[in-house]
Amino acid sequence: MAEEKKYSVGVTKAKYWQTIHDMLADDSTENHIPNRKVTIFEEKEWSSTRGTFMLTDEEAEELKKHGFVKWVELDPGSYIDSYPKPDFATKRWGKNVRHYRDLLGGQGPSGISTNEIDRTGWQIIRSGISSNRDFSGWQGQGEIPFVNADVDYSLSGKNVDLVVHDSGVQQFHPEFIDPQTGRTRVRDLVLDGPEVIDPDWFNSAWANPSKYTKADGRVGIATTSAIEWWRFSNKRSAQFSSIGVINSTTFSSYTQNNAVGVTGTDNNIGGGHGTAVAACAAGNHQGLAFNATIWNAPSVGDSCGMSAIHIYELLTLWHENKPINPGIGTKNPTLVNGSWGYQACFTSASTNIDYKFRDVDGTFATATGATTDTYTAWKNGLVNQVNGAYKSWSSSARSNSTDAAGAEMMSVGVHYVAAAGNNNQRLGIGSMDPDRLNRMEDLGFGAGDSRAEFGGLYTPTNHRDWMNPQGLGFDSATDFHPVIVVGAMDDTIGVCGGSAWCGGTNGNYYEYQAYYSSNGPGIDVWAPADETLAAGLNGDANYEDFQRADDGNTYTNSTTGSSYYDCSFNGTSAASPVACGLIALYLELNPRATHREVKDWLKTKGSVLLPRTAWLDQYQDQTDNDYWTGYYNMRGSEPRIMYNPYANSGVSTVNLGAGGKISGPITITGI
Repeated sequence: MAEEKKYSVGVTKAKYWQTIHDMLADDSTENHIPNRKVTIFEEKEWSSTRGTFMLTDEEAEELKKHGFVKWVELDPGSYIDSYPKPDFATKRWGKNVRHYRDLLGGQGPSGISTNEIDRTGWQIIRSGISSNRDFSGWQGQGEIPFVNADVDYSLSGKNVDLVVHDSGVQQFHPEFIDPQTGRTRVRDLVLDGPEVIDPDWFNSAWANPSKYTKADGRVGIATTSAIEWWRFSNKRSAQFSSIGVINSTTFSSYTQNNAVGVTGTDNNIGGGHGTAVAACAAGNHQGLAFNATIWNAPSVGDSCGMSAIHIYELLTLWHENKPINPGIGTKNPTLVNGSWGYQACFTSASTNIDYKFRDVDGTFATATGATTDTYTAWKNGLVNQVNGAYKSWSSSARSNSTDAAGAEMMSVGVHYVAAAGNNNQRLGIGSMDPDRLNRMEDLGFGAGDSRAEFGGLYTPTNHRDWMNPQGLGFDSATDFHPVIVVGAMDDTIGVCGGSAWCGGTNGNYYEYQAYYSSNGPGIDVWAPADETLAAGLNGDANYEDFQRADDGNTYTNSTTGSSYYDCSFNGTSAASPVACGLIALYLELNPRATHREVKDWLKTKGSVLLPRTAWLDQYQDQTDNDYWTGYYNMRGSEPRIMYNPYANSGVSTVNLGAGGKISGPITITGI
């Protein structure tokens, strides 16, 4: 018999699943069904439409012909290298981009004085300003100095599980150490998640080495025991034996050291990206949700060998089976940040690149051809963020299984916030968007989208319906996207020189998108991004810009020193967690909120629509080539800026000096 492989099988409708499942599991004479008992690799009990089976290539091709079957594909969780891997939506070249407000232009932190212990970035104060006509001290252009200010908070993300779906989070960075307990707020989905669901199982296992004391004094469960809980139904309490298992061989690389680090700077985390993201969302000083529980879920550029589909499935099981929090009368909401995306690209040497642009099919003779019409302008305006490529764009996962797993995760009530991407790419939304079916050949990764709308090496280019994670859980029946997509604000402040678009008034301040940020009507909200201060990862030179003054020695590996760092973080990778921290505040008050309720709140209360004169939209004529090639074109996006209604931000401090006093009636008006 030919070699059997792990194939994921999905059906067209849930009502057909049991029929297909049973015919595969038993001898069958049905057309297109193997005439043998097929081994089930993963039941996926949480799914009503799919499972994974051991099939030969020939059997898989034949099974595709059955009328109940929607797809048959190699299991993306087992054959990771057969699919494109997600890439970060930030740091296109692995280095910082210099902008100003102002970390790298001469006004950033210097030294490790006590004045630097409680520092933060512009994302905190800016989120509390409802009008950019007053920047609370950030006035003028160029090198903008820091502002001495305090901020009041009424909410902090308490009782929210904020998941960082990224490269890994350095758990003992000072930015994540609870000042009250001295213990980290970082938990790991794989290693700590089982005990949240099934504490009785691990409490009953004191006689075996399933528990140990972590570096900060917390009691943890052994890596082997945690992974066995996910993989085997008999390695957990009976009440959870039938919820489904994750039969993944990639757990073999999953260790605490690879995921979150062990002690201090002793870690093998895939890079500093996830640590910076966690800080922007929920850091002690750098995030709005500074009391949220941070959950690490690595599968992008990580050292744990996970894939996106595994994280989607793990989160589905975890969220579904989390206990009720007696303090709030419901489960803690699960809020995920994804500062990454799947990329497609071609190289400068690529020729004869087929495309479809606004219902017109054509071919680019060369990748580097001159901009002569809107078609070539559309292509040439993309900002590349893939090493070795000439042009790249955010696209789909090219895996039906991965998309379905993400949709299942959203269907159980998980909230997801995603970076828009750093390709200067128009993101459309809605069934009538003119760019919905735009496509180009992926000649870089050589992987096309198998859906009927595309096929071959074609990949979608300009619409959220097809993208992962931006399009997760899209409901075609209602044309609703539950994921919140965030664009990146530039840190630079512009001053009007009398142009009509900025009101014609000299001295008017305006802001604009970061030049690389994707844009268009598919952007839900814009958030501070360029040069946001974030926690850095020791050992990753790209994330060691500014030494911390509060690094301490408590959890430090003596062989590597005691220094911790912050970094200048940017891209839509920074914008997304900043907005995610804001949404955590809303979920703290509204833990049962639906996807629609979150998006409605974000539009009506959690953002401010700036006047067009306060936000640069350089070219607005879609027939103008500059519309596609320009770096500061909104392309149909609203200048909707995130706003924290729970904070009195930008409150000026008054230093009276020695012996100073205030007398008489005083009225203080906040911004």
